[in-house]
Amino acid sequence: MMRLNGRGSEGVTCSCGAVSPQFQCSDCHGTQMFCRECTLQNHVYHPLHRIEIWNRSFFQCITLKQLGVQVQLGHNPGERCYKPSPAAGDDFVVIGLDGIHEIALDFCGCASAQIQYKQLLRMRWYPATVSEPRTAATFTVLQHFHILSFESKVSAYEFYHSLARRTDNSG
Repeated sequence: MMRLNGRGSEGVTCSCGAVSPQFQCSDCHGTQMFCRECTLQNHVYHPLHRIEIWNRSFFQCITLKQLGVQVQLGHNPGERCYKPSPAAGDDFVVIGLDGIHEIALDFCGCASAQIQYKQLLRMRWYPATVSEPRTAATFTVLQHFHILSFESKVSAYEFYHSLARRTDNSG
């Protein structure tokens, strides 16, 4: 457990060969550490993963948004839109099974683009509203809540606060 909470072996290098990688992902398999560039490249398909940065004493949470990840809807992951339309206020919240995530999100603004809520649905994110959405829940978290509400009678309030606690357990 101490090894998992610490940096592990000294002299660790990133898969690209960079010396002293600083980042690890709590949601990816294994405990390998990566440089910033490899972390971003590894998470093009996983924009809701939780990243930690080594601050020379312990691992500290950092978001992919803080590292510069921009989720682009309406195009394949990693592709940019020639006419992106940023989500209102550049603050988009996605409620996922592993917590509540603030992400940087751009809707597709191309001439052939679908309306915003349809772009979210195609990402398997259910929007809180169809008009200028700022929040969405993953289909997985909705399915999980559905089962929990039937089997253990958990309320939406309790479920949401458990996800909030999963996101930040300091409160």
